[in-house]
Amino acid sequence: MARPKSRHGGRVTLKGTRPNPRGGKPRLDAETRYGLELLEASAAGLARRCSEADEADAWASVVQDFVAFPRSPEGLQPALLLAHAREAGGAAGAALTSALAAYGPARSRTAARRQLDQMKSSGDVPPWAAEIGCATPIEAFLRRDEWGEECEITIHFRRPDGSLHGLLVDINWFMCGAARGFDLVSERDLVIWRADLEPDERGSSAVEPVSLADARALCMRALDIYTSLISSDELEMLEDGLDFEGMHLSFVADHRLDLLPEGGTDAALFPAEPPDRSAALEEFRRAARPAGEGDDEFSALISGLQVFASLCRDGDVLHWNPCRVDAFMEGFVADYSPADVPVRPEFDESRPEVFDRVFMSTVESAFPRWLRFAAEHCEPSNENLEENLHAAAEGFEDWRIAVREYERTQIGAPELWLPRSA
Repeated sequence: MARPKSRHGGRVTLKGTRPNPRGGKPRLDAETRYGLELLEASAAGLARRCSEADEADAWASVVQDFVAFPRSPEGLQPALLLAHAREAGGAAGAALTSALAAYGPARSRTAARRQLDQMKSSGDVPPWAAEIGCATPIEAFLRRDEWGEECEITIHFRRPDGSLHGLLVDINWFMCGAARGFDLVSERDLVIWRADLEPDERGSSAVEPVSLADARALCMRALDIYTSLISSDELEMLEDGLDFEGMHLSFVADHRLDLLPEGGTDAALFPAEPPDRSAALEEFRRAARPAGEGDDEFSALISGLQVFASLCRDGDVLHWNPCRVDAFMEGFVADYSPADVPVRPEFDESRPEVFDRVFMSTVESAFPRWLRFAAEHCEPSNENLEENLHAAAEGFEDWRIAVREYERTQIGAPELWLPRSA
């Protein structure tokens, strides 16, 4: 929102206030007064219990949800909050001032820093409040699971007193590599975390160092993907997978990422472009199939495979490992039944749903065959073939359990049998 302009060079009254006819300070409306008092009480509570900057940083990030920013103008005006913090004084006032100085709107930070310096000269600023937002990036690491799928970027920062802390950005491999969470890691946790840097018995490590510039590029790419996914109407069916954890840390995370140098690459996680597997899919589609597989059901499975691959970080429909098999079986392929019915029992029991036995038996027959086909055309899938088939078999057994539970609760329902894969 554009900054309001005054007429005749007069002073503009801030939103949430009205001029006092008797002069002096403008009057606050009830909502603004309540917001200021709420933040002051929160700052006072922090001052009573806080002894380290890690907790104060997280608190200061949450405070910004109550502050008016250009892109979110609803909230307390920074000038009002600064004035209230100055009147409150003490550790609570210093905490509010430091929160704005570190993470507030850019146009208000200079005034907040000036006020914080004045408070420091009067001895009102405890060390933990003075260090809100103070951090120097030191190093960064990429952690991946044994399949190279689930991953985290952790950037280590040093405070002026020499202590360390980390910003962790969790990346969701199943949602195109979108970021799915922030966390602040204390120095104590970093000591434990560093143990994972040691190679295992195979001489490999789940953690690898990355440059600070690459860490920024990886995190920004993951955050951009998250933003594009949540703004896409076509992905409403995947809304549950886009839950973001640690959103209250978004302001401190933006601040920390802005401290990193630009110019890095995100190639460590994100390929330049997904491979074209249309020829392989067509070959599999045209291959001979058992007579018991339904044509529509088989086509639905192929469509499910394609969409699922597009949501994987590398976009490769031939690349399979136990993680991907589990995700495909547990929360994805069932939605592609031509009958559009769930294979899970957690649905509205008032609706007369029936399990689509043709689709389920078709998937049980065709999916293991697809995994074998993928192993012939993709080296990682070949290395994981036996584990992939085992994960698929476990998924089919879960289907059977769900079917039995559904049938057990239905009076007079016919027995539903699914052929086991050979």
